[in-house]
Amino acid sequence: MEQPAPYARISNGFLVSQVFFGLATSLFDMYYALHLQQVGIGPAGVGQIFSVGFIVMAVVVLPLSAVTDRFGLEPSMVVSSVGFGLTMLVMPLFDGFAAQLLLFAVNSVAAAMMLVSVNAVVGASIPDEQRRLSLFRHGFVAFLAASAAGNLLGVGLAAFGEAATGDYRFELLLSGALALLIGAARAMMWQRGTVRSAPAGGTMRALRDAVRDHGARLGELLLLAGLVGGAGVLAIRFVPLLVVNHLGLDEQWLGWVLVADRVASVVGIFVLFPLMHRGGVFRVAGWGMCAALLFQGLGAAATGAALFLLWYLLRQGSHYAQMPVLDHTANLLAPTGARAFVNGVQRMGIFVGSAVASLAYGALMDHGAYRTAIVLSGALSFLAGLLYLRRARAERRVPVAVEQAVSR
Repeated sequence: MEQPAPYARISNGFLVSQVFFGLATSLFDMYYALHLQQVGIGPAGVGQIFSVGFIVMAVVVLPLSAVTDRFGLEPSMVVSSVGFGLTMLVMPLFDGFAAQLLLFAVNSVAAAMMLVSVNAVVGASIPDEQRRLSLFRHGFVAFLAASAAGNLLGVGLAAFGEAATGDYRFELLLSGALALLIGAARAMMWQRGTVRSAPAGGTMRALRDAVRDHGARLGELLLLAGLVGGAGVLAIRFVPLLVVNHLGLDEQWLGWVLVADRVASVVGIFVLFPLMHRGGVFRVAGWGMCAALLFQGLGAAATGAALFLLWYLLRQGSHYAQMPVLDHTANLLAPTGARAFVNGVQRMGIFVGSAVASLAYGALMDHGAYRTAIVLSGALSFLAGLLYLRRARAERRVPVAVEQAVSR
């Protein structure tokens, strides 16, 4: 059953794990697509690998969420985090398309359970809405700051890795080693002798209650998360190809672009969250996502790298400011005994949207249509913004507890 947990232990473990998550994934995202391209897998193949990974996550996330609710949030969180790190460590040891497809799919299974379970542990351990939303916000800031540090590390290691091995394996192996530390940090969040789980038969009852009481909201959450995932995966997975192939910059410039990306995302959170306190969480998040279409359109029309990067960074700031709101929204709907399931609905939306968009972006870039891919990402952001604004109009005003939380 859910029990209160010391806030300091949960928050410290969560924030430390977010630091390792940011360090590991920033190096991986910086070099994995380039590594695949270097071993003979083109943009379309890269898109297929990413798409299969997201499809696997979408298929397994709800069954894994139900298993997580039943057998324990904390064990699932730690085991999946360790599995995530191990698969990242093994991936650069293989070159073939089939091997990469299989390993990325296995990594995606671990990632699906990890992402759902850690959010569920935070939600179950911190019932106070103010503290929970505040921790999600600080978690994103820790992740983004660590990502910037990881990209700086990537810039410094680029020449060394290429000179030593002839490719990007060194950087990817380092990212895998850092990913293993995520599990160690997540173990800090597990209070000895405490396992949050639903009693026998309780999981299905909780699932039925969640669907019955919040069916329409869950459907809206699924759609919103799908649009956010589809819009965001361009920056997460394909920006190395955009920077190197479309803008013609080298890998060291790519590292600096990714550092600026993380800084802009942190600035966006700190600028828009105070505005959310005044204008409403969902309203400000909605207008920020709608503005992303303008930024992406201007970026696609830009004739130089500097102008493109200006509009791209503004888009990143508006996108990441709404991510803590999306996580918090899922936990607002999550009842005891089905917390991982509701977080799984959100993640399923992100994974499905990312899978479909990855295929589209990969196919467009394979034909040189980089500008079209950028505009498509902006259009998905705009649709997500409309859903946020619809939520804001439906509620008319955000609960006071949530408003206070964004000001913390």
